[in-house]
Amino acid sequence: MPAAQLFQQGLRHPWPVFAVALALTVLGFWPSFFVNLPAAPLPHHVHGWSATAWMILPLVQYALIRGRLRNQHRLVGYASLALAAVVAVSGVYVVWMMAFGNIAKFRLASVKFVFLDLTGIVLFCVYVWFSISAVRRRDIRLHVTALAASAYIPLEAALERVFVNLFPTIAPDFDATLYGALIFLEVTCAAIVLLEWRSGRVRWPMPVLLGYYLLMHVVLTPIATSRGFQRFSDWFGMIGRTAS
Repeated sequence: MPAAQLFQQGLRHPWPVFAVALALTVLGFWPSFFVNLPAAPLPHHVHGWSATAWMILPLVQYALIRGRLRNQHRLVGYASLALAAVVAVSGVYVVWMMAFGNIAKFRLASVKFVFLDLTGIVLFCVYVWFSISAVRRRDIRLHVTALAASAYIPLEAALERVFVNLFPTIAPDFDATLYGALIFLEVTCAAIVLLEWRSGRVRWPMPVLLGYYLLMHVVLTPIATSRGFQRFSDWFGMIGRTAS
């Protein structure tokens, strides 16, 4: 069977996409998080495990639908709203910690991550909202596509760590791997958009996600080097803290 036809089947039955995303996430964070669980701060535990659960969620939901367990699928869907909130809030908290740490030891890459992560969390929330609203309108195709797009967003951080761990000579630091991860995500999103277009079933989440990563590729450095955003990053890191 041609690769394009296999991929189109994957768009209709997307569990392999979710499985690959989960595998890459575990692979990327294995040395820094999963192997060193006792050393991880509590906020990283909350965010790491909730984000991992979000990657597992589509696989569970797909299995329930395939098993015709629609009531259980619906209950898990309602529970996933609380999980999405934990992912988003804990993600903002981790970014807040990073921004604060960057005040004492400045790294331009950290400023880039503040912008990328905060906008990514906003986009994640948008996808979750439209995935839920699509179910109410019985637009299952949009529901699945928005959920797939939301599962793509944590991949950026995981891919950086995959590249650093597996290809240290090519990608020696996170500043270099950031753009490698963006290129990987741009290529895969473009492939999905192309195959959706060829199948006549394009939905907006993947084109928007492709546009988002292309935009980040262009604007991250200018924004991070601007004094205005650097001041914002410092202000964000100081929220709730007393200046000494």
